[in-house]
Amino acid sequence: MNSVQQPPAYGVRRRGAAPHNRVLRFIHVGQMLARVFIGYKLISLREKRRGKAWAAPRREQHHRWSARKFYEAAVRNQGLLIKTGQFLGTRPDVLPDAYVEVLSGLQDEVPPESFDNIRRVIERELGSPLDEIFAEFDEQPVASASLAQVHRAVLKDGRVAAVKVQYPGIDRIVDIDLANMSFFIGVLNKLDRSMDYRFVAEEMRRHIPLELDFINEGHNAERIAADFADVEDIVVPKIYWEHSSRRVLTMEYIDGVKITDREGMRRIGVDTADVAKILVFAFAEMIVKFGFFHADPHPGNLMVLPGPRLVLIDFGQAKELGPAFQEVLVRFTRTILADDNASMGVAFRDLGFRTKKDDAEGYEQLGDAYVGRVAKQMHRTGAGWAEGEDFEQSYEDVTKILRKNRLTAVPSELLLVGRVFGLLNGLSKTLRAKTNMLVAFAQLADELEAAKRGGTDLAADAVPPGGTRRLLEA
Repeated sequence: MNSVQQPPAYGVRRRGAAPHNRVLRFIHVGQMLARVFIGYKLISLREKRRGKAWAAPRREQHHRWSARKFYEAAVRNQGLLIKTGQFLGTRPDVLPDAYVEVLSGLQDEVPPESFDNIRRVIERELGSPLDEIFAEFDEQPVASASLAQVHRAVLKDGRVAAVKVQYPGIDRIVDIDLANMSFFIGVLNKLDRSMDYRFVAEEMRRHIPLELDFINEGHNAERIAADFADVEDIVVPKIYWEHSSRRVLTMEYIDGVKITDREGMRRIGVDTADVAKILVFAFAEMIVKFGFFHADPHPGNLMVLPGPRLVLIDFGQAKELGPAFQEVLVRFTRTILADDNASMGVAFRDLGFRTKKDDAEGYEQLGDAYVGRVAKQMHRTGAGWAEGEDFEQSYEDVTKILRKNRLTAVPSELLLVGRVFGLLNGLSKTLRAKTNMLVAFAQLADELEAAKRGGTDLAADAVPPGGTRRLLEA
């Protein structure tokens, strides 16, 4: 685990009591978002008269001001706003540098809860005084995030452990944030009738509460560990169930380099492009082969060991995909690589998208604008990631199409699958990846289908009895 650092000096340094009143939390977030939005709107309006040379430095200044205000609001309110900031801080492919620089501090540098409160949670959950459970327990956390913080400890039998402890009262805060989010989405649906955003609220209501159940997280970790049991370059910490509960999760302590620490990786003799390849193929296997994937691969949840080996932690967000969705997702990927727009449109509809007109041409246009052009550009150039300009153009194109032919249905799986693709794209840029995500997904699908036609199991065929394999050699 990485040592916890002090957050940037943006006016919020200590973790205080987050407001538990729904109206107050709503006002805090609403005011921040309104001030950010109005600032950008005013710059854009004045730019028409004063020109780009006038607007550019002022927009850059507003980027940094807005990022700081978001950071301060996230630390003050805690809960889901921190998770949102964590996601935004991992998108150098999409957001201005100021946002990435400031909001990346939310990945594992959130001001921690007091040790007295953490001790009370542990002793209540595990039913014994702290010194009866642990031979050593570091009062300073090694990481603190949106819902919990992690402490290094030594068990009575000498095993070194990472103890993840849920913040007291965070379940109430999450309930409030989910309710407020549903309200904001309802307003958004009235302001923007190009698509129905309720699927976002519904999917988050299904998955976010599961993050508060550490028993569920432990089982997710063990399932993914079992899927990669024969893979040398994937590491998942062991769960110590005898010292775990719904709000306390005790697991194997692993001291690795944060995946965005390129200098740290160089010090341990690791090529960042190799790490990117392991990362991409790991998620290709989770999504295409196993149908169960880690749905929150932000930098605070990924570490690197010599080898290189990739360490996956924090399995609170995990998603199971049905075989039908897996099949269509692979088909959609192949149509993009084949530059077959007609088949891509069919696959786009088969994923679960529906438009008001429900016509083939509409799905071709939308699928191409939504992801096709960006993906094809990556494939043509052999790039391991897409740049922010590509996403900006995609957004503009999609918006134009939806004004004429609104979306009436969006597949719920898209929220977490899309989030993973976005995070992987951002990490691929940071790591200077040489591995194309689409090609990796299609390659694995081809191997699986070839093995199926031959009546063999791909994993069994690739690995001799008792042997292991490496994703780096995929």
